[in-house]
Amino acid sequence: MPRPATLQDVADRARVHRSTVALALRDHPRIPLETRERIKALAAKLGYRMNPFVAALMQSRRSGRAVRHASLAFVTSYPTRYGWRPQHHDRPDFFPGAVERAKEFGYRLEHFWLAEPGMTPARFCDILVTRGVHGVMIGRMPPGQHAMDLAWQRFSSVALGMTLRSPQLHHVTENHFDTAWQAMQQALERGYRRVGFVFSEANDSPRVGERWLGAYLLQQLKFAPADRLPLCPGEPTDAATFAAWYRRNRPDALLVTHAAPVLQWLGTLGRSVPKDVGMVELQDSPESGNSGVYYDASKIGSLAVEMLVGLMHRNDTGIPESPHEVMLTGEWREGKTLPVRKR
Repeated sequence: MPRPATLQDVADRARVHRSTVALALRDHPRIPLETRERIKALAAKLGYRMNPFVAALMQSRRSGRAVRHASLAFVTSYPTRYGWRPQHHDRPDFFPGAVERAKEFGYRLEHFWLAEPGMTPARFCDILVTRGVHGVMIGRMPPGQHAMDLAWQRFSSVALGMTLRSPQLHHVTENHFDTAWQAMQQALERGYRRVGFVFSEANDSPRVGERWLGAYLLQQLKFAPADRLPLCPGEPTDAATFAAWYRRNRPDALLVTHAAPVLQWLGTLGRSVPKDVGMVELQDSPESGNSGVYYDASKIGSLAVEMLVGLMHRNDTGIPESPHEVMLTGEWREGKTLPVRKR
């Protein structure tokens, strides 16, 4: 990949001093209009882009005033302003960890609501730029929405999770494949031999489910052929479908995306966890008490800030040609739902 054009590259091509280029790109009246236009055209041809943070630093040195506290945008598009907050759903909250990490880098992370009444993508982008915001972090998308239309070339951008599908940005997420892999390994080591997989609630990102299933199916190869169970039908399934599948396959452990529905369905069948069947909840939370793989949401938010700040310092904007994925691997958290099986 060719290196980005520098201010010196533009100056060499224009046969002027670097300071002349800097003034021309800022439309300084000291530089004749014809020279300004010529330098701007050369800069555009070479692909030179001014780094806003370097520009702010230079302005601070010239004026003797400190650079204003830089802001990053945490962008959400839920139907309500705070629909992305945990009290409205059971998904991880990446925001607090991102806020703290941003502070350590000297930035303020602010929430911006894209679904503001009367808001358009163009106006939204203008507001961010006017407020000096050049880095955006895209929060979890609302159910059923997987695309966002912004002037991406104006910003450095990172997405949280895997709910944003268009465009494909750099993103930070949980290692979902390893989650199911660890769960199956724990079940095997504890003596479970007939482990089933249940999509008990709809998932807001199909790619997450595909990674869970990939690990589950691969790990099943470690079990005897007679013990390899078919998936419980439905994404998500329902009580009647689950009941028919459970009676037919007699699992001794379950990998479930959400525990609450399955516990209710098992109760209807006269079964309980862990007495009759073990269970691992793939969307684990510390408060549940269930066995599962735990992810510290604050770490994911922190990693997203680190990636975003790096992009900004390199003046890396727009939709990336090769999106990077940073995955945090979780830790097995002992719970009450997958004890060692008594034979």
